[in-house]
Amino acid sequence: MTVTRTPVAADTSFEVISVGLPAMRVTLLSLGAAIHQVEVPDADGVLGAVHLELPHLANYADATLNPHLGATVGRYANRISGGCFALDGRSYALDVNNGPHTLHGGHLGFDRLAWDVVEAGGDDLQASVTFALHSPDGDMGFPGAVDARVTYLISPGRIAIEMAATSDRPTVVSLANHGYWNLDGSDTIAHHRLEVAAEQRLVMDKAQIPCGITEVAGTAYDLRTSQELGPILRETGGLDDCYLPEGAGMRHMATLRGATSGRVMTVSSDAPGLQVYTGNSLHPPFAVHQSVSLEAQRLPDAPNQPDLGPCILRPGEEYATTTLLEFTTA
Repeated sequence: MTVTRTPVAADTSFEVISVGLPAMRVTLLSLGAAIHQVEVPDADGVLGAVHLELPHLANYADATLNPHLGATVGRYANRISGGCFALDGRSYALDVNNGPHTLHGGHLGFDRLAWDVVEAGGDDLQASVTFALHSPDGDMGFPGAVDARVTYLISPGRIAIEMAATSDRPTVVSLANHGYWNLDGSDTIAHHRLEVAAEQRLVMDKAQIPCGITEVAGTAYDLRTSQELGPILRETGGLDDCYLPEGAGMRHMATLRGATSGRVMTVSSDAPGLQVYTGNSLHPPFAVHQSVSLEAQRLPDAPNQPDLGPCILRPGEEYATTTLLEFTTA
């Protein structure tokens, strides 16, 4: 196993961390504590890329080109309605970047910042890469100084993503990895098959703000058994929906299967929700519906809708969540 660190260029503030394993290659970026490349074998044992990537590393610093590719999104993943929330009797106005709403923490959310690489090493069985970020009080309007850490534990066929945060004042936190997956290296995921272990999903209004919970049974959103995505894309126009996987704690959430490669990716997490996004807004150099994002996270707009579950982090507490990606072949 090899782990190397390489600065991108003199005019950039981030670096590439490469992990070479038997039958698996992974590169990470300190910009956004992000997944850059993942190569795993197909059914014939041939390594191939399964994650979207931009043609040049410098492109990742350009928000008009980089749709949060593989990044750690926060301070609060997904949307907060109206770009504001109230906590302990005080209202906080946030940076708005999605119409009147806040998406993934604002224009300079955690995915747009260069994290520090505090550990990069490993042994013959596993590589460990840890990123750290200090977000000051008032960052993008959020209260409290937050210290966040993301650790990637990489072993053959497996990427575990451990996220943690602490704060010196009450605040809201939800971190998520925003991977863009295509297991065939193709220009569409229409022939991929997806299964999501959830009987319910959030109902979203036209601005993608939750306005209720509904059953998936009998609808185009029913992914309890493996479904080809093409018919679902045609009927719905594409998914950008938060599913509510069954159970609690670390559990299986989703299985994605390539159409031609034989590759299979399973997602497990202890998060309460799974945002399923089918690349509806991708633009060149990518194609619309070229990828699937499976983002394990706390529920969107929970800071304004307490019934959607906990989202507050107070001093002396630690926010922690783990997502596990496993790659096999069928």
